[in-house]
Amino acid sequence: MADVGASWHAGRVNSFGRTLLVTGSESLLAARAIDGRRRAALAEEPDAEVNRVCGAELADSMLSEVTGGSLFSNHIVAIIDDVGSTPPDVVDTLVALAKNPGDELCLILSHEGGNKGRGLIDKLKKARIETIAVAAPKPWELPKFCVEEARSRKVKLSQDAAGALVAAVGNDLRALTSAVAQLASDAGGEPVDETLVRKYFAGRAEVTSFAVSDAVLAGDASLALERLRWALGSGVAPVLITSAMAGAFRGMGKYLEARGSGADLARKIGPGWPRPSGSSPGPTRMSRVRQPTRTTRLNAWCSASSGRNEPETSRVQCFRYSLLVWNTGSQVT
Repeated sequence: MADVGASWHAGRVNSFGRTLLVTGSESLLAARAIDGRRRAALAEEPDAEVNRVCGAELADSMLSEVTGGSLFSNHIVAIIDDVGSTPPDVVDTLVALAKNPGDELCLILSHEGGNKGRGLIDKLKKARIETIAVAAPKPWELPKFCVEEARSRKVKLSQDAAGALVAAVGNDLRALTSAVAQLASDAGGEPVDETLVRKYFAGRAEVTSFAVSDAVLAGDASLALERLRWALGSGVAPVLITSAMAGAFRGMGKYLEARGSGADLARKIGPGWPRPSGSSPGPTRMSRVRQPTRTTRLNAWCSASSGRNEPETSRVQCFRYSLLVWNTGSQVT
């Protein structure tokens, strides 16, 4: 995407009597393009009515209801999401409306790309409808995007700092936008340099589900929750975090019940666990969950959780229970 920073942060002057087609898979940029046109239209006509529907809902007379005037306002802002799902019998009517929306209609069409509704999109482009393509920025364009994002928040971000931010946070635009917003808020109007970026975000892109579970087993609740936030923000699936924690606690349960030599322990529970002293793990954090019933229940709960694709369970309950047991020795029920 050419000049990604300037394209999505520059101010735009929009008006009624025009149609905008936003096409592409980058949801953040698509949402910004749509919202920019909507806000511009409302700046012109604050009392305009805003109607938003999905293309699949345009059967029968819905198109005229969405785009026509009402008793409350003559000016209409009509946003049609997933326009590719428009019923075939409505396509020609929609194309004709897009060509000539009238002076009191601001028409915004959204298409996520792909072959769905390709015939409609081709007709709209052939009619020379204003089009904004929102393809994801190339990796080398991301630092410039961050610089423009910071500028839109009235903060100066150097190119070196922007590069460090991308290296730390990753390529997800929403995560980068959130990171820039945090830096801008904490910088207090001062320029953001590479040192400040590394202080906040160094190493965050490398956070994995195993790093989260390691922090839980170490008993560091603050670090565990911090790593959880960054793992989720960098695209780690919640079910992988649950699975990693389930595996860690299963290993812990085997360790607590372990007997025998170091070689025997390695065969039973794998490498990485400290060798017990005699028949007891000693006065460590593990001794606080020594009770077989507690360990068994925790392992059973983690096993059940890892088999369900439930984000809320993955993100909240697993941490709530595991940290509670690990740090206080409380009973899991």
